[in-house]
Amino acid sequence: MKTKIEAIIFDLGGTLIDYEGFPHYWGDYYHQAFKYVSDQLTLNVSEEQINAATETLKKYNPRLYPREMEYTPAAIFSDVFDGWNLAENRFDTAIAVFFAFFQQNVMVYPETVPVINELKANGYKIGILTDVPTGMPTEIIIQDIRTFKDKIDYFLSSIDCGFRKPNKRGIEIIAEHFGVQVQHIAFVGNEEKTLKQRKTLEPYRSLSIEKQ
Repeated sequence: MKTKIEAIIFDLGGTLIDYEGFPHYWGDYYHQAFKYVSDQLTLNVSEEQINAATETLKKYNPRLYPREMEYTPAAIFSDVFDGWNLAENRFDTAIAVFFAFFQQNVMVYPETVPVINELKANGYKIGILTDVPTGMPTEIIIQDIRTFKDKIDYFLSSIDCGFRKPNKRGIEIIAEHFGVQVQHIAFVGNEEKTLKQRKTLEPYRSLSIEKQ
């Protein structure tokens, strides 16, 4: 007998949206992004300081150093901006400007909204569970779904969850929020950790997709 699916949970980047011009790993662009912060905020940060910030942020990048435990943006960027002499009231702005560098060309895949509309029309609850780019606050990443945010029943980032995939906690939180058992959830993503996550929390279903 087939298990009835009641909720569909999507990954975000590479599944519903794309940061055009950037690969999954952003580390090679950190230097440019920090230079952008310095220029936009007229900080006159030295090349040495930008290099130090770049290498510090890379140390937190889970694509280089895999981890399931999530760090808060404040914890990461307090370390990253050490020595920049940022005024306290400019700290959050500097973080926002850093990520604005990567958000200049956010594309919603053309099939995203039609697929979500069809699923909702058929009675499925729709959620998003996403691992944020290293250090990105929830309030910044959620801007990237503003054109279809009203269609999402629940949005959960690794920042708010406290863990990154393939840790099972994110799926558990969404299941609790929706009032459904995990075996009635299907998870859709485009990375290897989507399939790895399935092994941590059977028997919910996971589907890995590949964007062309």
